[in-house]
Amino acid sequence: MRAPVGLLCWIAVLGGLLLAGSSPAGATDEVRFVVLGDSQLVRPEQFERLVHEVNLLAPDFVACTGDMIHGYTDDVERLREEWRRYRRQIEPLTMPFFPMPGNHDVGTPRAHDIYAETWGPDRFYYTHDHGPVRCIVLDSYHAGVRDRLLPDQRAWLREQLDDFARAHGGLGSPELANRSIFIFVHSPFWRYDPAREEGHADWLAVEEFLSDYPVRMVIAGNTDRHHETMWERRRGIDHVVLTSTGAFPQDNERAGYFHGFLHVRVAGGDVRAAVVRPGSVLPLDTVSPADREVAARHGLRDGVLRIAEWTAGEPLNLEVAAAVENTLAEPRTLHLRWAIPRDSGVAVRPAELWLDLAAGEIARPRFVLSAESAPARDLMPTLHVSATSILRSGVVSRDWEARYRDEIARSLAGEEVPTTSIALDAEFRFEARHTLFVPPELRVARRRGAVEIDGRIDEEAWGAAAVLDGFRQSGGEEAAPIRTEVRALYDDEHLFLSAWMHEPNPAQLKADAAGEIPLTWNDDDIEFFFDPAQTGLDHTRIFENPAGTRFNGKPIGTPDRYARMAYESAIHVGPDHWSIEMRIPWSDIVGAAAPSPGESWGFNVWRHRPQSSPARFYWSVDAYHQGRYGVLTFD
Repeated sequence: MRAPVGLLCWIAVLGGLLLAGSSPAGATDEVRFVVLGDSQLVRPEQFERLVHEVNLLAPDFVACTGDMIHGYTDDVERLREEWRRYRRQIEPLTMPFFPMPGNHDVGTPRAHDIYAETWGPDRFYYTHDHGPVRCIVLDSYHAGVRDRLLPDQRAWLREQLDDFARAHGGLGSPELANRSIFIFVHSPFWRYDPAREEGHADWLAVEEFLSDYPVRMVIAGNTDRHHETMWERRRGIDHVVLTSTGAFPQDNERAGYFHGFLHVRVAGGDVRAAVVRPGSVLPLDTVSPADREVAARHGLRDGVLRIAEWTAGEPLNLEVAAAVENTLAEPRTLHLRWAIPRDSGVAVRPAELWLDLAAGEIARPRFVLSAESAPARDLMPTLHVSATSILRSGVVSRDWEARYRDEIARSLAGEEVPTTSIALDAEFRFEARHTLFVPPELRVARRRGAVEIDGRIDEEAWGAAAVLDGFRQSGGEEAAPIRTEVRALYDDEHLFLSAWMHEPNPAQLKADAAGEIPLTWNDDDIEFFFDPAQTGLDHTRIFENPAGTRFNGKPIGTPDRYARMAYESAIHVGPDHWSIEMRIPWSDIVGAAAPSPGESWGFNVWRHRPQSSPARFYWSVDAYHQGRYGVLTFD
């Protein structure tokens, strides 16, 4: 049943569905198309969503690998209804669609007739051209013979290949080399058993001449037998068995078992193809400000469970309280579960619990962690908190969503109207992690004696100050390669800070930052972070480089956030180090006042040294994560 679609443009409108035989003359040299795998009406929610994703990509045309409906019946009305349903599913496509018969579509005599009635009598095996691309569609069930490419169809295939070659300079010509041919066949004959299935030999006969032409890819489906997406190259030609596009459950991605579609871009002889999984393409209007606001209210915040001590090798018996909050205006159920690393030897009681919280309620459940011998800190358990909410899914554009919601409402009101299977509202899981953390501590002594701010750190008063050291390299736990020492003192009006930084190459110190907001972290610098209330939400930053250039940053929302602060400082550069002293009024640190004895603040220190790699060293946490700051404790 030959269709001379390459010689004419065959256009039909069937119930609003546009079918086109070829692209208009003068089409661009770049062609993009999508191939849908088998669907069989099995998982409409998956297939219909993928159709919307395909339409968002706006390919020049869409093809398929067959098995569009379940079929396998001679019940004419059932077949017609299945085809009506399939055509409704692909209605969102705004580009030409090219069908191909699969065994489910034409597996019985009446099914064959209804396929022709639905798509046209010349849509069994045919060609369609698009600029530099010829697509050749084959029929694996021609003349009522299952899973074969009989001699007459093989001869027709070669005629189409020769016709395309003659039209573009002939075999071996540069013009032809800059063209591309794609072959679509439902049955992947090259994967068939040569001892039992004659279709394999049919394909070997095709392969004898296929590589003489610019055939770039052969695309097959047949999910009944080949559930997986699989690629292989035969005689220099890519052969793809496309997985189901919403047919059967898929659960082993690396074995090729997953839903998706094939996206192909052709520019002359250059072909780029990608397999796209569901959910990879979203409409531009998927998230509006209102969506973001709603979802943000449902989100859960990570937390830090600060503990006083965790000593590896020592017995562990620790009680921990975790604060969790329902930030919604309605009741919510939270699931709390401890993830305990294998071989850690830690037991947690209770290891899991569910909390039903009223609107705005804060709960502080307590847990007991125990072990005969505490493991290393990298084997600490982690508390996982989760909750689910039903929200707008955003998987189709808002115009289609409005249409679908209207159809659903009409259906619920008793009208007989088709409705989508796509989940317009879906359950989303929100998760947070609460991690155990032993904060490092720097104790701050009251100043006894004068401190001259000259950068030398040689006053007797500094002798009473505890030393903060033990810096680590950015990106890990490895010790910093050179030493940094920080000290702190305080009195009723000021916080005194000093930093002594070993530097074997002081002539190479970098201090180039300038401007209204100098970016000192690109230089050598020392950086102090303060969170007096230990909110874990924001901080005051005081950075300075060896030239005395300052970057000062106050919490977000503070007026004059980057204004120069009032503190005094001085730098000294010695033969093997550089050092700094600071006298900081409490008013420079947002949220601070003269501390009372025993009070603790959140605190962290970074040092940048461009001569090192990595160039940043840290004391408590290598990130802007205030919840994992160390503490300043005032004596």
